[in-house]
Order: sequence, then C-alpha cells, then structure tokens
Amino acid sequence: MPSKKQYNLVSDDAYDSRIPLHSEEAFQHGISFNAKYIGTLDVPRPSSRVEIVAAMRRIRYEFKAKSIKKKKVTITISVDGVKIVLRKKHKNKWSWDDTRYLVMNHPIYRIFYVSHDSQDLKIFSYIARDGGSNAFKCNVFKSKKKSQAMRVVRTIGQAFEV
Repeated sequence: MPSKKQYNLVSDDAYDSRIPLHSEEAFQHGISFNAKYIGTLDVPRPSSRVEIVAAMRRIRYEFKAKSIKKKKVTITISVDGVKIVLRKKHKNKWSWDDTRYLVMNHPIYRIFYVSHDSQDLKIFSYIARDGGSNAFKCNVFKSKKKSQAMRVVRTIGQAFEV
C-alpha cells in the first residue's frame, strides 16, 4: 500500500557528493573562493582522521593564543593545484599581482588530505607535502559560511578526478 505522506526531497544538489560541483572546463581556468587564512604548521604524516582534526585544531588555538590575525586570501583551485593569494587593497582597487601576494602554491598531486572541522563547519584545511623538504604541512582556513567551506573541500576533492 503506497504511503500517503509526502517526503521532503532534497532539491539542492550542492549537498549530494556524487554530483560534481563544477565542470572540467571550469578547472582549466581555476575556481576561486574567498576565505581567511589562519595558519600553517608542520605535521607528522597523519595516519587517521582524528590526527588530522587534532592538527587542525592545534593550529587554530596556537595562532589564536599568539594573537596572529587571520589574513584575507583568495583560494584558486585548478588542474594545476591550489593557489593561495593575499587579498590586499591597492589604491582603492583590489589588486591581483600574484608575484607580490602569493602565499603558497601546491600542485594537486602533493595534496594529501582535505577536510572541514566537524565542530566548526566554517573551518577547513588541507595537508600538502612541501616541495623542498617533503614535510607535511597543514594549512587551515575559515570561510564566511558553512556551505562555502564544504564547497571548497568538495572542489579540491573534485580536482583530483579532473
């Protein structure tokens, strides 16, 4: 016997991880997000999600304890990798001089893990292997909205499949 109840179906595909967020063509040009850069620390090679979340939280609290301000950045995700550029005002115009304000640039194949914090969904991070030292570095960011943090995490994940 069919049910008489109407189910509230999820109409927003943004939460369905099986549906790609962006086209492959978009990754050729790069997909940009604005966020605040909290900080980066070296971490030992993580072996579990618990260690990764612990590293993320340790970075947040260490930088907060030292009263280091978050920096406004633009995160650009493309087939080349993840590029972090400082957003600075230059003579009342937003300037995008990559050479002056590039914070970091990680090729996709060097990114080890990407996740958001389950306690604060606005916080997300990725762990990448450093080019010169081969050390693992955890980079932590904060977005304005929870949904944006999830989109950044999913976009980096999708970049592996392009």
